[in-house]
Amino acid sequence: MAELLTISGIRPLLLALVGVLAMVVLRYSWRNFRLDPRRGVFMRYMSLCLAAVLILIVSNHLLLFFAAWVSISLLLHQLLMFYPERDRAVLAAHKKFILARCSETFLGIALLLIYLQTGTATLDRALALMPQVPHLMQHTAAICLVMAALIKCAQLPLHGWLIQVVEAPTPVSALLHAGIINLGGLLLLVTQPVWSVSTPAIWLLCLVAAVSCCVAALIMATRISIKVRLAWSTSAQMGLMLLEIGLGYYDLALLHLVAHSVYKAHAFLSVSEVAYIKQSEARSLPRVVMVFVLFQLACIVAAWLLTGSAKWLPSALLAMVLATIWMNLNRSGWRLLLSSALVISYGLLVWGAAQIIENRDISLPLELTTAAIANVFAICYWLIHHTPQYAVSQRWFISLNAGLYLDEWLTRLVLWLWPSHPIHYYQSRNNVSAVKGKLYEQTR
Repeated sequence: MAELLTISGIRPLLLALVGVLAMVVLRYSWRNFRLDPRRGVFMRYMSLCLAAVLILIVSNHLLLFFAAWVSISLLLHQLLMFYPERDRAVLAAHKKFILARCSETFLGIALLLIYLQTGTATLDRALALMPQVPHLMQHTAAICLVMAALIKCAQLPLHGWLIQVVEAPTPVSALLHAGIINLGGLLLLVTQPVWSVSTPAIWLLCLVAAVSCCVAALIMATRISIKVRLAWSTSAQMGLMLLEIGLGYYDLALLHLVAHSVYKAHAFLSVSEVAYIKQSEARSLPRVVMVFVLFQLACIVAAWLLTGSAKWLPSALLAMVLATIWMNLNRSGWRLLLSSALVISYGLLVWGAAQIIENRDISLPLELTTAAIANVFAICYWLIHHTPQYAVSQRWFISLNAGLYLDEWLTRLVLWLWPSHPIHYYQSRNNVSAVKGKLYEQTR
């Protein structure tokens, strides 16, 4: 039994997290479907999906890990198709089904290569036997693991299904956004000895995640529907979590994973109570740039003095949070209070996560590249939302509201490769744009 299951490292924390989420989501589902004659069917699929997640977390065998990964995807598909008469739900589930098979293919290849390199199917033993000097087979396994995680976490441009599954019942959205979508991060945290020594895999992970995070965050801010905003937020948060993992901040990524799960479960289950307050105050671009630069320099210097190494990306991200609060609050006392509380809370939580999982050495060129991407995002966000009087801001707002039309191409490709009822009707008439137009119209 010890060869199949293990409870070590980050697994106890994740088990506790999934247990709490399962209790909340199942209770909500039981009440939400009290008038639905198929409530028993829904609860059965939901319970089996949660059980598969628990098995995946404690799996210590390559085959068991892969079987649990596939089972989660297949059970989630049944939940997404619970109301098959909804065309939007069918389209989202259809794309999710195809992308899930791609993710499983990459994962299967990676696990097979790990087994061939180490000669053991026990996960802990195989990871311990991975060579520190990577060769072609290990680079291939590392890239396959990264690709499996990127697809699982709905990174751009393979994100459209995540936005469209808001058509599914609310408990399914809560389960997906609070738990299942995080499995890509879990995969990378567990298999860290494989991909963390492969420079191509690390750069692929960080660049795709950084761009996805920034673009998704910009798009999210242009949407009106609360559930759609939350879906774009999930894509952005997953990009940020994968970026933290790629840069070696495993403690920060673990903290992010737990916090995001709790937040998204609450957000989707109480979506009717969410209200957004938009604050807009015009300021000159030079002042904004100066605030961001000065905050980041101060945080980097503080990190260097306290830890002996400049943690560029977390410092930059924290500085942007503080700068945003500083520019959007009118009372200086609240600015100072909230900024100080954020700094203290951030330090304590990261210190606690560091007691569970260790970081690795940081690549300075990669940190500088991702920090530059994050700063470009911050300036673009400010320009779009604080300078709406300019034509360029208006054009970008319209393009971002349409998701930069990235999912349009993926939808065309999916329906061309594998038409599926009831959406094959639109494919046969070459009317995929009508389908997408209908989706955008209903989700704005």
